[in-house]
Amino acid sequence: MRRMRALILGATGLAGGAIRKRSREAGDEVIALVRHERAPFDDGSRIRVGSIGDPNAIAEAAEGVDVIFVAVGLPIGRAAEEYRWLHVAGVENVIRAARHVGVPRVVLISSADVVLADLPRIHWDEKRDLPHPPVSARARALKLGEEIALAASDRSLDVTALRPGWLWGPGDRARLSGLVAEARSGGIDLCGDGRNLVATTYVEHLADAARLAARSPRAPGQAYYVGDPEFLEIREFLGILSRTLSLPTPRATVPYRLRYIWTRLAGGRLPLEEVIRRGQATYFDTQKATAELGFEPRTSIDQGMAALARWYWSERGEGV
Repeated sequence: MRRMRALILGATGLAGGAIRKRSREAGDEVIALVRHERAPFDDGSRIRVGSIGDPNAIAEAAEGVDVIFVAVGLPIGRAAEEYRWLHVAGVENVIRAARHVGVPRVVLISSADVVLADLPRIHWDEKRDLPHPPVSARARALKLGEEIALAASDRSLDVTALRPGWLWGPGDRARLSGLVAEARSGGIDLCGDGRNLVATTYVEHLADAARLAARSPRAPGQAYYVGDPEFLEIREFLGILSRTLSLPTPRATVPYRLRYIWTRLAGGRLPLEEVIRRGQATYFDTQKATAELGFEPRTSIDQGMAALARWYWSERGEGV
């Protein structure tokens, strides 16, 4: 692959950090647009201060780049307007800035949650869609942002969207901390018996797919599911995670259907969106990414968990 000049939005997060790392390892020039100048990078990435809310800052940072990677996100449970600001208005700002300075390609890190719903999504591919808006303000904002991005793809600007499943791996300073705290308070809640499949995406697989999408002539205007080569039940996946990090075993709860109804009517410790993500079966077809991008996930769940453990214990100042 030829070397690129890339601008990354969200370079301090899980997905953006992995894209930044992969790009630097490949010899690409990386510009990271961050909100604070003291970003924790030691890989030679150039830092520009700004945010996705400022199209002028994006345009200035994007001068002369080959691709903009958009990997911004917020955790579950924030206000609806925050998601709309980030995933809808923010995407519009990126598209506007890219056109203004002539950037040829944008790769948006979207999510499989664009089809989040209270139903099994087994063997779903990119042609399958919901007959209604997805559950939760976050999912609806992700879907609208993806639609805006892909609709903007034309002869002057190539736009691609990637849809990871349950994103995990080294560098997760957001969701993982919540899961660890939950595990230590009695075990991670499976929101059912845990026998449902869960579509997972190791973060380095997503980074590989993002760099492939930045080059593929078939990627413009397309969305792709990106996932791991193994599909596990959620009790297996979270069980491996818990053992890897020396945490208590995940716990089964009341049947998913009862949990869903109760959470919808009365609320609960976990948002309804998270109950669905844990309790409903998901299995996304990644053949399109394989055929059109050349995507080949090479890291097994066990190998990824070992890398996650090394990073986790290093962050804590302990050995594996």
